[in-house]
Amino acid sequence: MRGKGGSDMAQQLSSAIAHEFDGVDLGDERLNERCRILVKAISKNPNKSIPQNCKDWGATKAAYRFFSHNDATRETLLEPHVLHTTDRCLGCKEILAIHDTTYLNFTSRRTTEGLGPIGSKENVQGFLAHNTLAVNGQTGEVLGLLAQEVWARQGQYPKEEQSKERRGRKRESQRWPRGIETVIQRDLGNAIHLMDREGDIYEVLRDLNAAEGRYVIRAGRNRLLAQKQGYLFEAIRRQEPLATMTVHIPTRAGQKARAALLTLRCAHLTIPPPETPRRKGENIPVHAIEAYERHPPKATAPLHWILLTQEPIETPSECVRVVALYKCRWKIEEFHMGLKTGCGIEDRQLKTRKRLEVLLGFYSVIGVMLLRLRDAARGEGLASNFLSDIQIRLLKKQYPALGKSPKAREALRAVAKLGGFLARKGDGEPGWRTLWRGMQELLLMEHGFHLSQQFVHTN
Repeated sequence: MRGKGGSDMAQQLSSAIAHEFDGVDLGDERLNERCRILVKAISKNPNKSIPQNCKDWGATKAAYRFFSHNDATRETLLEPHVLHTTDRCLGCKEILAIHDTTYLNFTSRRTTEGLGPIGSKENVQGFLAHNTLAVNGQTGEVLGLLAQEVWARQGQYPKEEQSKERRGRKRESQRWPRGIETVIQRDLGNAIHLMDREGDIYEVLRDLNAAEGRYVIRAGRNRLLAQKQGYLFEAIRRQEPLATMTVHIPTRAGQKARAALLTLRCAHLTIPPPETPRRKGENIPVHAIEAYERHPPKATAPLHWILLTQEPIETPSECVRVVALYKCRWKIEEFHMGLKTGCGIEDRQLKTRKRLEVLLGFYSVIGVMLLRLRDAARGEGLASNFLSDIQIRLLKKQYPALGKSPKAREALRAVAKLGGFLARKGDGEPGWRTLWRGMQELLLMEHGFHLSQQFVHTN
């Protein structure tokens, strides 16, 4: 299973993942060694179960003991990776710090301890993970995680809860300021914080402005503005269109990839503090951009973003740049999809949240490195840098149109076709699911090829 230079995609990925755990310190060298063994086993095929990766009952029991050990924690496992990520950030002119929360659903694991409700119904159980993903602002390259916070809810809050009671308890929304503070402490002065509508919180805007932080946040509420400017959404819609741009929307559940033509408006607005006790503050001047799709395809919801920022918006090109920055937020959705689809974390049958969190530490690094490898394979290099000779031969047998020495991007699309990617005009780049399914199919084909060769030589 070796390709040119003695490396194929699976081996390259395994080596890259192992490097991210260099320097892990669990307080006991035996634990450190068990960590290295598990990294090697899991990274070869992350979507397989623990017993499938460990191969026998003894190794499986050792893995379960590791997951349960008090000194083996998600935070400790992630620490070397976060340091590697920070080092990669320091070599970039501009960093995008993308913040988002994912809900990990383990409802089918009724006996798992330590879970809590993750939806509007008590019987939907799991826990939440809030991640901060670093991306190179100039190239779009995924650099790694800068922060991760995990928690389980204790129960549903009563619908009749009063605002005074709500203010008196710990609020989940504080995860957003904590994520920002972690990035600030990393001393990444060139970071631009990207957040979806959940991050549209006065305290977030206040803290970023106080720290002179850069940000692009999608507005989630039609606030009453200061200085008699009216309401946010209406205020920006009174402005004349300034520019247009095309945004490529990746494949999503139930929707194929497409291009959306957006019209842009912008305005300079002022956000006042909330009119609630103990949440006082100064008025915050912001720049706002509305990006809206006038003519979406039939039966398709139009793309519509209202973005708050402190980035310049005086010219059409500056407005286009801000929208292009926000579009990079999809990278963290791909990362979360990788945890669930590529690694199958929600399918793991572990008995405690503690064990699941340790596994999340492994899978978080694997998910990042899968994205980094995919980004590299989409470049201008040759397929032989990522795939073995046998894998390329098998792809060419399946898709004769591949050239003698195919480029990485050509081969990647062929791999995605094995996973169901149709490669029609306008389909854009293959999505995570088809790439992952295709790679698994290719590995099975290669395994079958080697077995057939052994059968021929032994008969």
